[in-house]
Amino acid sequence: MKKLYFPVYTQVNQKPITICEKLPAEVFDYPFFNDAISLVRPMNSERKTLELVDKTTSINPESLNLKGFIFHTSHCGSTLLSNMIGASKKTRIVSETEAINGLLLSAVFYKLEETTLLKNLKTIISDYLKPLGEAEQVIFKLTSWNIFFIELFQKAYPEVPWIFIHRKTEDVVQSLYKSGRGFVEWFYHPTTVLQDHFLGNKKEIESFEKYLSAMVEAHKSCAAKAHFGKNKFIEYPSFISEFESKILPHFELDYSKEELEAADEMVKYDAKSFQKIAFPFSE
Repeated sequence: MKKLYFPVYTQVNQKPITICEKLPAEVFDYPFFNDAISLVRPMNSERKTLELVDKTTSINPESLNLKGFIFHTSHCGSTLLSNMIGASKKTRIVSETEAINGLLLSAVFYKLEETTLLKNLKTIISDYLKPLGEAEQVIFKLTSWNIFFIELFQKAYPEVPWIFIHRKTEDVVQSLYKSGRGFVEWFYHPTTVLQDHFLGNKKEIESFEKYLSAMVEAHKSCAAKAHFGKNKFIEYPSFISEFESKILPHFELDYSKEELEAADEMVKYDAKSFQKIAFPFSE
């Protein structure tokens, strides 16, 4: 089985270092990239450090086409949508990679300059565009709080389409309250650096529920202020019926009848499960 080096995570540091591992194409077939690594990682996986290069002068003509970015509020159907798009073998989904998350967290903790961030971000994203398997094009489904860096992504890729998925705040909070990672865990962080950075004077520490509501609203507010570039705002669950008519055209994706049928099948299953578990399902 052929393998290539792909970014796995970025060390949160004043000088961020991105670590790559040699992985097969099937690592992109699961709902979340980093969770999938442990399932497909070969024994004694080979590692290396990602070398930063100037992507304005170093463009690999064999790179896959970057088709778009998916931003969202969390627990809003974003994983379902990425699974539907990824139902076509020609579309690689890079879902919530810690390579990008670690870089952006480094920006928060160490106040990195924008030029440094842009160079690192372009290098990481470009490294995921290497051809392997049947993929011809790539969509990035970002971690929800990455929306706070939307201007950075826009500056790096001004011509690349993006969407923002939202859902009723109370429904998102209710879901996050039961189960959530990422910014959900920041409430219990030993310092308030992350809350201070993303919520500012709207920081909520009175209760966990109020904190979640404030963060979800902050996601939406940030997206609302970012009406630039090739953007589209969609809502859960109505986007499911808009998949063929609005979402695929927005990303300039053309799917066959068989690929559309495979995408429709994804709605029947729990989106975040590694295995096909019928939805709704009993625990």
